[in-house]
Amino acid sequence: MYRSCTKLVQGLHITPKDHYYFSMKSYNEDLYLAFTEIADLMSILDENSFRIRAYYEAARRIKEYHEPITKRDTDKCKLMDIPRVGQAIAEKIIQYLKTGKIDYLETLRRQIQKPVRDMLKIPHLGPRRVRDLYLNLNIKSAKNLLQAAKTGRITELRGFGEKLTKQIVDALTTGQEKKTRHSRAKITPIAKQLIKILTNIRGVKRAEPAGSFRRNARDLGDLDILVVGSAHAAFKAEAEIKRAFPNLTMLASGETKVAFVIFPENLQVDIRFVPPESYGAALLYFTGSKEYNVMMRKVAISKGYLLNEYGLFKNGEYIAGRTEQEVCDKLKLPYKKPVDRK
Repeated sequence: MYRSCTKLVQGLHITPKDHYYFSMKSYNEDLYLAFTEIADLMSILDENSFRIRAYYEAARRIKEYHEPITKRDTDKCKLMDIPRVGQAIAEKIIQYLKTGKIDYLETLRRQIQKPVRDMLKIPHLGPRRVRDLYLNLNIKSAKNLLQAAKTGRITELRGFGEKLTKQIVDALTTGQEKKTRHSRAKITPIAKQLIKILTNIRGVKRAEPAGSFRRNARDLGDLDILVVGSAHAAFKAEAEIKRAFPNLTMLASGETKVAFVIFPENLQVDIRFVPPESYGAALLYFTGSKEYNVMMRKVAISKGYLLNEYGLFKNGEYIAGRTEQEVCDKLKLPYKKPVDRK
């Protein structure tokens, strides 16, 4: 992957070749969407659960990877340096970079009608719910779903109670979709409420928004929150959040991450739980911007370090990571406020 930045950083030499690569299109988001769709369609087809999780995890890692994947990144071994990217997924990345498509994804799409695939865009419906609707009630489109919801047919299925049915009807009649952009003004009260919930949980030592919210962006695609807390705290957080926001759809839950979409705002929230020694490094990583992270990593490499969301390492030994300032000091870089991390 390309490692560079567009400014001179304490004597670090940026060549014309660096600038050329830096200006190339990044395919991280495109690949994230492609591999997420593969996992979703595999779920509808009831494929192997371990393979499904592998695609979801690889998609997330590719999206969050702090270096852009460009059309020049066709070295399989280098792509496999990305966490959770094995040989098979690396080969699919290369195919996408060369042709703009992935054969396996095209095969999956041919097995599932487009109106059924489009139901994945409907709030409150994940791939397993779409599969249940399709296989058990022969619901093949959003139009079929609305009719079945209004007549109460979908309540015949396990997990489709009156509350969920109403949420689905509301989503379909108001044209809600899972992904949208949000103004900072609308997201701030939700962020404050979530931080309050999290900091009141036993075992949570610290919680702070990250991502574009922390960089003071005017509008956001989603909300990232970083938490120092125990595994038990993560499970407790999920329960408290469900109680505070009854209209939400869970996307992921576990000891290190809780992800969900809040309705009717259609806001995706990703909450990550990290150990104290990684908090500063993770805050740097998940605050971004992508360009700033690329610069930080290149400086680290030039000084013989490895920098990631877990900390700053040298020859496999942990060096720093508890605070952002600690990482910057070790790299001999000035600390920048999040709003200035362009």
